Amino acid sequence: MKVLSVRLDGIGKLVLAERDLELGDTDILVKTHQASICLADVQIYKKGYYAEGTSLSFPSYPGHESGGTVEKVGSRVHEFIPGDKVILMHDVRAGGLGPGGMATYFKAKAIDLVPVPEGMDMDLACLGETIAPFVYVVQKSGVKLGDTVVVTGLNFIGQIVAQGVKKSGAYRVIGIDNNDFRLNLAKDLGADFVINSKKQDVFKEVMALTNGKGADLVCQTAAYVDTTVEEYMNLATQLVKPMGILAFQGDFLHPIRIDIHRWHHESLDVRSIAFRHYTWREVQVWTEDTLKPVIYDLIKIKPLITATYKLNDIERAYKDAIENPNALKVVLKP
Repeated sequence: MKVLSVRLDGIGKLVLAERDLELGDTDILVKTHQASICLADVQIYKKGYYAEGTSLSFPSYPGHESGGTVEKVGSRVHEFIPGDKVILMHDVRAGGLGPGGMATYFKAKAIDLVPVPEGMDMDLACLGETIAPFVYVVQKSGVKLGDTVVVTGLNFIGQIVAQGVKKSGAYRVIGIDNNDFRLNLAKDLGADFVINSKKQDVFKEVMALTNGKGADLVCQTAAYVDTTVEEYMNLATQLVKPMGILAFQGDFLHPIRIDIHRWHHESLDVRSIAFRHYTWREVQVWTEDTLKPVIYDLIKIKPLITATYKLNDIERAYKDAIENPNALKVVLKP
């Protein structure tokens, strides 16, 4: 079967091209409803790898944030039938970054797919791969009723976490970023205080808000390839109170230096929260629960979608994702 698929032929070399898909006995053919651009996709486009120490061969077919409707299944597939709505959740142990979800159709294994929960908007479901891990951060962060929570980094990830901890009972949520658009959006979506790290002394401001104690919980969510990752990770370490919780998603794409003296000296509860990197089974167990807050509109995702492009406008979509400082999530429609 011939499909249109985004293809990366080398660093900065992106095309939309025909691709032959042959359905094997254990393959599932999915008609794409929507895909989106991840920061790892940007890293590959710019540098040819998604994390230091990894390598990628070209041509490569990007797209691991995607979803759609099952069109056809191989003879040995029993988990799905044509017509099922599915979310692409690539099994990271298989290597690479997915089966090429930036396409009119893609094929995947049953292990790579999760059913769309009943009642979920497909536009949001297709972002499930990138929503679920960060709602999971909230669920595993240890946030308690009455807590003061700091979120360092108000990208797509941070916006979800900031909303989630507030809805989970945090008394005060303090958002930190260096971009006024992100700060204002976080405030509109429920953050109680926002601090611009370029213009204000973050440590001084947070200490003033917490009577010198520090936050009960700090969630470090600065983007994987953001230049502020190291700065914000160390800042997060400084802002949490003694015996408080420091939670981070932890999927950094390059090495950073962290001063961990406080982790031991002041008995911090440090949590590296990963949704699925240990076993694919976590995805099957947790996806539905992590998407409930989105289905019920407790966490708002649509304001975080900053641009939508047609698949044949892929170069402009990548340009937006890379160069627009206000871009949070750029999505693609076939």
